[in-house]
Amino acid sequence: MATSDTDVRVATNALRIENLSKTFASQKALDSVSFSVQRGKITALLGMNGSGKSTLIKVLAGVYQPDDGASLTIGDTEAPLPMTPRTAHEAGLRFLHQDVGLVDSLTIADNFAFVDRFRSPGLLGPINQRRQHEHVAATLAKFGVSVHPGTLVAQLNPTLRTMVGLARAFQDEEESGVAAFAKNVVVLDEPTASLPVEEVDTILTSLEELKANGGTVIYVSHRTEEVKRIADQLVILRDGKLVADEPIADMTVDDIVSRVVGKRLEKTRLPRQSEREGGVVLSARGISGPRLREVDLDVRSGEIVGIAGLVGCGRSELVRILAGAQKPLVGEMQLDGKPYRPDSPATAISRGVACVPQERRREGAVLSMTVRENITLGRLKAFAKNGMLDGRKEREGALRLIEQFAVKPPAPSQLIGLLSGGNQQKVVVARAAGYGGTALLLDEPSQGVDALAKQEIANIVRSLAADGLAVVLASTDFEEFVGLCDRVLILDRGRLVAEATGLDISEEHLALLCAQHGSTNGAAA
Repeated sequence: MATSDTDVRVATNALRIENLSKTFASQKALDSVSFSVQRGKITALLGMNGSGKSTLIKVLAGVYQPDDGASLTIGDTEAPLPMTPRTAHEAGLRFLHQDVGLVDSLTIADNFAFVDRFRSPGLLGPINQRRQHEHVAATLAKFGVSVHPGTLVAQLNPTLRTMVGLARAFQDEEESGVAAFAKNVVVLDEPTASLPVEEVDTILTSLEELKANGGTVIYVSHRTEEVKRIADQLVILRDGKLVADEPIADMTVDDIVSRVVGKRLEKTRLPRQSEREGGVVLSARGISGPRLREVDLDVRSGEIVGIAGLVGCGRSELVRILAGAQKPLVGEMQLDGKPYRPDSPATAISRGVACVPQERRREGAVLSMTVRENITLGRLKAFAKNGMLDGRKEREGALRLIEQFAVKPPAPSQLIGLLSGGNQQKVVVARAAGYGGTALLLDEPSQGVDALAKQEIANIVRSLAADGLAVVLASTDFEEFVGLCDRVLILDRGRLVAEATGLDISEEHLALLCAQHGSTNGAAA
């Protein structure tokens, strides 16, 4: 009997989602989403912050219960809904979340051992450490990870952490070769978001090898160039609805971005600093720290200076010193021509230097507080009247910044932890800019945000610089410097080794400058 095209399609499905909806209160986070994931393929799941990607992943992982009417088929078997994390795992779904979920204070082997597979007979039997280490070493070897199972996770660089997390997702598979990967679906949520550009290739190569061995992957990322490289199929969500489900082979990166955003991105065109005039606002001479070595820096009014370099170069340490979060070992700084020695971020802010830190969720925002409270945090004196907080004045100030920075939804009373990553970041940037200072420090400002939010933040930074603010931008994303920075300084092993200006500020040239100096120590920046 002839086999229909439909039968062939269904037979090759690793995962089929039909009519998946999820409602929180009266708002639909997912609205009748249906699509298939083909076995042995990489499907990119894309969408702007707030599009529903994370909600969909949490439904698959058994964290959220879907609305009635949904169905989920894994292979040839319809999965019972709602699932729990255990039933999702038993059904063959594997997850690597953005934070990886490893415990720094434990060894790699102990991070693998959150199950009873290594326990000796008996409910309270001891862990069979020899068996545990042998199993972990064999699992790591499948992914080409050459690190001892007894290594503390805290000692791993970000790339190795991601690779260990990926290997742990497959630790239950006893088979070797193709059979070890072909029967499951692995869901990767922004696995490269916190990695420097030069380390991303390791992860992508591993996924290509996983696919070559029959592995099925759902890949979530804001980095469209990565998606173009490794994905076979493109699934896009927008406002909780499926808006695209198509092959990716003939698309360009711009095609992908346009489909995700739903419109063409417009960039704010402003003159470079060379076309403006401005005196030196922030300067540093001979700044040294645990990573930095005698760094000199001048930033002028209205200038955007980028700080680039490979992993371990000292980018974030330089930002922390300028922001008062870390004291230099030696060196002097000046602000507006006067000595500048901040002993805390609060002191720096009082002098007119505000910072957007790299770790938004840990250092930039208080997730249990509202948008209004986060925006006005640290400058409540500006809203005081006779020594008391004027609530009306504070709300008006917050609303003004919410509107200026296009925070969505424009609701001051909304908990910031419920906003998308891009809108959380706009709140953090709004607070820093709202201090009304003379210098703004940005450390990875677009990390983990979608293409539209990234462009909006870039446009905001351009506007702030046009108003005379001196800006320092540290980033691992070379694309972020292009069209934004007046100068880009290259750090290598803590030293300033090169500078790019004008047409030399391109992804290719910046990558070449960094590669020529070749920082390779693999530690965090």
